[in-house]
Order: sequence, then structure tokens, then C-alpha cells
Amino acid sequence: MHMIMLERFRMQHSKNISRLLRHFSRQLDGTHNNAVVIAAAVRTPRTPFKAEEQKLAGIVIDELVKRTLVPREEFKKLIVCCSSNASASDCNARLANVAKELGLKSCEAHALQDDICSITGLRMTLDSLREGKAQCIITGDTRCQFLEPDDGLLANELMTVHQAPARGKQTAKADPSEPTPTLGAAALAWTTYETAERLQLQPLALVREFAVKNNREDALYHVHGGQPLLPSQIHTWDLVTSREPPKPSYFHLDLSGNNLCTHDNLHITASHLLTHLVHSLPAGELGCAYMDGSDGRLMIIFLEKLKPKIAQVDGLPLLTLYTKKPCPLCDDLVSQLEQKYAGKFRLEKVYIDRKENVRYLRLFRHDIPVLFFNGQFLCMHKLNEEALRERLAGLE
Repeated sequence: MHMIMLERFRMQHSKNISRLLRHFSRQLDGTHNNAVVIAAAVRTPRTPFKAEEQKLAGIVIDELVKRTLVPREEFKKLIVCCSSNASASDCNARLANVAKELGLKSCEAHALQDDICSITGLRMTLDSLREGKAQCIITGDTRCQFLEPDDGLLANELMTVHQAPARGKQTAKADPSEPTPTLGAAALAWTTYETAERLQLQPLALVREFAVKNNREDALYHVHGGQPLLPSQIHTWDLVTSREPPKPSYFHLDLSGNNLCTHDNLHITASHLLTHLVHSLPAGELGCAYMDGSDGRLMIIFLEKLKPKIAQVDGLPLLTLYTKKPCPLCDDLVSQLEQKYAGKFRLEKVYIDRKENVRYLRLFRHDIPVLFFNGQFLCMHKLNEEALRERLAGLE
């Protein structure tokens, strides 16, 4: 009798596990209604910027929008964590002005101050998208960050910013509420899987799971519990800790063969961390960002690097050139590609001055040539050979 009951329990347990796995499989394959994806991510280069904080936010957000291929009216929220000492209302007003200047007229601006590891901004974003309250959201950081990942920054995650040299005497008085110079900014564009398909985007990553908890034990349960993900499935672990040893003793996981990076939340922001994670993950692999704030809150987020859904012809990646006639700089870029990378790509041209391509004209009017690799941003203004080599190497 006991054996029969045990066998029934095993069969029922097996059915429950199978049902659970099918549920998560449907939920996590990017086809369910509330799937969240990262459409693009970018950060400023390593060098310090002598720029007022909101101006720096405008620089990085403007490039982010262009990298997404998303029409500006689709963005509904802009959430930026700043280090300004100004009042919350002043920070919001300045950020709203940045959004207006960038043509993000439908964007609701939220400036967060002294937010540990940007957890609040990320949670607002993920909750809003999963509840269907917005189509596209931008999150970012303009706070100082000093640490770089051990494996080095990638050309694909960095934007090129040309700072004009100072001319004559500086007559304007510095705003004492703004720390200068700021050391960098990073931003990510988030949307739903359905919106990405509607806009014909090729997103960088899919959010497989996220949670915000008030203690480490609850957050780590998502890893130890193995539902929906097992520790062995994770390719890269990025841990942002607060005053912890290099390899936190509480992180008792078998990470043999996995990449493990630790950071201090006082020296790196969540936007910088996630930007590097989504660019450095190999296609099809899973990465985990674990952010431990000094106030006790923790966020754990699992990302899957997505493979672009671009039909491959003879195994060659597709380069899409946004151009117009005439465009001498575009001709130079194509000439470089043909001379140095012949036989390694196929090329299509999109003429932004044609009526049917007004969407791209509004994005790239002053930036051509603009080049995308398998539907994801590669470079603009000129060929970025380092970024191209990184993408080609990722196909091997």
C-alpha cells in the first residue's frame, strides 16, 4: 500500500514538475504577453566628461534612442539616477527639459537621487512594462562610477562623444548643486517582446526573471531553489556588493566554469553593470546581475542574450546601412568594408530620404552613415572597426 501511494506521489510530483517546466518554458521563451526585453544599452567612454550632469544625460540618451530604432514618441518614461544636490522637483524639471529637447514629448520624467544601485528605477521599469502600463522606457545613471569590469569594456557598449574645446573665458557660474566633472553615464532602453516585434526590433536581451527582496536569503532562494533557473545554467555572474570581500562568503554556489565578477555599489551603477553584461554575454547564454545595497534591499535579475532573428544567407551577417543620395561619407564606409572585410558580410542600404523611411530620417538625419549588424546598432558617422571585429568574432 505504501509503495502504491509512493508511486502515485512520484507520478503526481513528476506531472507537477513537468507542468511547472512547461509553464516557465512558455513564460521565458519570449512569446508570452509580459516578456520584457532590453532593446539597446550604451555607456560613455572611460574618460571623464566636463559636462553638466543633465547635459551628459542628454548625450547618452540621444544615442541610446538612435541605437534602438524606436520612434521617439514610443518612449513613455525616462528614469535617471543622478547625484545632484538640487531639490527633487528641480531635478525632475531638468530631466523633463532634457526629454523635451530630445523630442521625447510623450516621456514622463523621473529623476531619482541617492538611490542605492538604481534598484528603485529598475523595479519601476520592470513592473510598469509587465503590467502593460508603458510601451518603451529608458533608465540611466549619470552618477560617478570608477570601476571597470575585469574582462574589459567592449567597443559595442561604448559611445563616441566629441567634446568641443573650451573657447575664451568661462563667464557662466557653476551650479554648486551639480558635481563637476561627472565621470560617466549609461542608459538602457526597455520594452516588451510584443512591442519589439511590432517595431521590427532585434533586442539585445530578454529578462528571464527578476526579484527585489529585503534580505539576502530571500534573494538567493531564487538561485538555490532552481526555479526557474539553476546556478549551472548561468554563464556570467555580476555581483554588486556593499563592503564585502571580493568573493562574498554568503554566495555558496558551484560556479566552476562560470564567470564571476564582484563590484562595490559605491563605485559602479546598475546601468553601467547591465550595459556591460548584455554586451559581453555570448548569444544564447544567461547572465545574472545581483545587486546588494547597503540599505538591505537586493535585486537579482537574470538576462538571456538573444540571437537576432535575421535570416542568414550563406552564413553571412547582414549589415544595414542607413544612407541617402548623395552621401560621400557613406561611400567611404562601404569602400572600407569592401577592402578589409570582403566576403564576411552582405550589405543592404536603407535610404532615409525616401518617403517610406521617414521613421529613420527622424532618427538619423544628421548622423549618417549609420550601420547596423544583424539588426542591432554597430556604429554611426564612420566605421567602427573594433566593434565590427567584436561582432564577427561573436559569430564564430
